[in-house]
Amino acid sequence: MKLSRLARFSRRQPSAIAFACFLVVAAVAFLTTASTRPSPGDPEEELGRLLFWDPVLSGPMDVSCATCHHPDFAYADGRALSLGPGAVGLGPDRVDLAGGVIPVAQRNSPTLLNVAYNGLDRQRRRRRGPRFTPLPADLETVNSERAPMFWDRRARSLENQALLPLTIREEMRGDAYPEEVAVDSVLARLRGIPEYVNLFREVYGEETSIEATQVAQAIAAFERTLIAGNSPFDRFLAGDEDALTTQQRRGLDEFNEADCSDCHRGPMLSDFNMHAEGVAENPLLAVPDAGDGRFRFRTPTLRNVAVTAPYMHNGMIGTLEEVLEFYDRGRSENPNVSNRRRRRGDDDRRDETPATPGRLSGRFRGVDDMTVQQQEDIIAFLEALTDPDFDRTIPARVPSGLLPGGSISTAEGTNR
Repeated sequence: MKLSRLARFSRRQPSAIAFACFLVVAAVAFLTTASTRPSPGDPEEELGRLLFWDPVLSGPMDVSCATCHHPDFAYADGRALSLGPGAVGLGPDRVDLAGGVIPVAQRNSPTLLNVAYNGLDRQRRRRRGPRFTPLPADLETVNSERAPMFWDRRARSLENQALLPLTIREEMRGDAYPEEVAVDSVLARLRGIPEYVNLFREVYGEETSIEATQVAQAIAAFERTLIAGNSPFDRFLAGDEDALTTQQRRGLDEFNEADCSDCHRGPMLSDFNMHAEGVAENPLLAVPDAGDGRFRFRTPTLRNVAVTAPYMHNGMIGTLEEVLEFYDRGRSENPNVSNRRRRRGDDDRRDETPATPGRLSGRFRGVDDMTVQQQEDIIAFLEALTDPDFDRTIPARVPSGLLPGGSISTAEGTNR
């Protein structure tokens, strides 16, 4: 790859020597990634896979983690807002059979691909260096205990995230039991299934009685195997000059020139920070979603973005073309978010007496009259972030005897 091409990745062009060193490191990282992924068949990971697919974890036993994070949709679900308990079907074809008794999930279901790398290299805006780097060869560089989860970053680490959906009425709990006893109720079910008792003892020792921390550890271990780091862009970073088309390279330049990479940068193409962008409220929600309290939401990864529509925290934008049009307008479309911008660099500060509940992020700006050609070029680049080679394994059965995935087939109806 010619260094002159790489120099356009950043307005703060580092020296050719620095980039040459970066290329060497990137190539080594790329070539070793596949060989250092967790080995298939690890007992804890396989236990986590079974738990991930088993609807016994949900209150009415008709929803699993996989219901809203399915491999057919790159471990998302293709819906603006997910339908949990009382619904039947998969992805956009899922329908509510409970007559609206259980509301839709509050937020769009994000992909779990590469979630093991959440929080990796949260680069500050003024930090010098390349804007983009490949995923590292292993997870040793990830601070897994501080990894930000959910759109509002309310949980840190996959382990802390794993059990929360079990307690949420519209996600997995339904009306089977109160929130405060949800996890204990699931544990009681698992302890009553001999196959799970044996599996937990094989992984965590003969003295285990199936604890909440172990359930969380197993699910997190499985989710950390969901890696997709061999996109055309990854290969381009690793030195394959032909991995991107001419249009995709042009789109990369325009992506940077439009300052998209101010927030979408680093190995995960995300700064993992909170920003208010004024996305319109989803009319399916009874009350406005304030996010972290100030209508700010975490920057999502752009890896596999072309296959994980719809977009934004509430799924209100259906296509990449519409996303670019939203940024081209560059104004809040939410009455709770003022167009009066926050100053650059103060996104994580709180005003003592804010004039409005939310204020547009200082980093959010209109691209200003983006041409159709520029949109097509950027979308072509975003499509180069797709790696379709990820684990799509669906277990043939789960220890509870319920249907793997829950009620995801309209032909099969319900597990109950």
